[in-house]
Parts: sequence; C-alpha cells; structure tokens
Amino acid sequence: MRCCFLFVFLACAVLFAGCSSEPRVRRTVDKKGGDSFQKLKDYSLSLSLISPRREFYAGEENVTATFSLKNTGLTPVTIQEWHMLEAANIRLYFRPGSSETPSDAPWKLSPTYDPASKRLLLRSPLTLNPGTNQALVVVPVAFLKELRNDGGKKQTFSVYAELNLKSVSVKSLPADIYIK
Repeated sequence: MRCCFLFVFLACAVLFAGCSSEPRVRRTVDKKGGDSFQKLKDYSLSLSLISPRREFYAGEENVTATFSLKNTGLTPVTIQEWHMLEAANIRLYFRPGSSETPSDAPWKLSPTYDPASKRLLLRSPLTLNPGTNQALVVVPVAFLKELRNDGGKKQTFSVYAELNLKSVSVKSLPADIYIK
C-alpha cells in the first residue's frame, strides 16, 4: 500500500513539475487604496478606429464608435489591468477640423464612462496573441449630444483614442468624422 501511495505521489510531483505558467505581473496596492500595475516592456500594439459609420447628426445621442486593439509584435501580450467595463479602457479626444490639416484647436476629452461606477474596480487580464487576434472596444461618442449645427453645413471633426491604462501606452491615428 505504501509503495502504491509513494508511486502516485512521485507521479503527481513529476507531472506538476513539468507544467509551466506565465510569469505573474506584480500587482501592488497604492496608498490611495487602488491597484497599480507595472509598466509592460517590449510590446507592440496598435489602436485604430474601425467603425464604418463616419457621419453623425449634431445633438445625436447613444452613438458609439468601435476601436480595434491589435498585437503587432511577435510575442503574446497580457494586459493585467484591463477593465471589465470595456469603455473605461479608452479615452476619446476630439477637435474641430480635419486630421489632415494643421489646427491650433486644442484636443478635448469626450467622456466614455462614468468615473463613479463601481464596475471600474473589476479587472480581467486581456491576452493578445500576435497575428489576427484583436480586442474590439465599443465606446460612446458622448460629445455629439452637446454639438449644435446652426448653419446646416457638414462640419468635420478629428477624433483619436488612447488607452486609459498605466501599464501600456497606445494612441490611434486621428480620423475624420462628419457632423450634419
């Protein structure tokens, strides 16, 4: 009986010794009580606007834009601090004018989530493998409901997004949208 138990114990030890896991990212608690995450190194990510709709109406509500986050590198990337409230992962900026012409107008932040939401504390790691793997993030385009188009002419606005995370830093290229 002891030999059988010893054999099972040694077999389990050999089996578990051969298993590997990803290195864990150190997660600490800062003095304010929130999580802080280590900055990732050697990653290559791209963020881009992929929504086909580019024309909107001034004052329109419940409009969303979809952004794609892709791993363009050669190794998998795991973002430990990814918010389960998807829209909280992206900050959306806008300004009047085309993205192709220089502008002195400052970029303004359009809110994508409610900062008082308790769901902001919920996190789930996001792993992006190289190749065609991507994360699609839908964010509200809230600044549209405050716009007015009294002249009735089509107006051009530039928008870009950046990740609202501390461990990775990624921005999209500016894209044009049109307001009627």
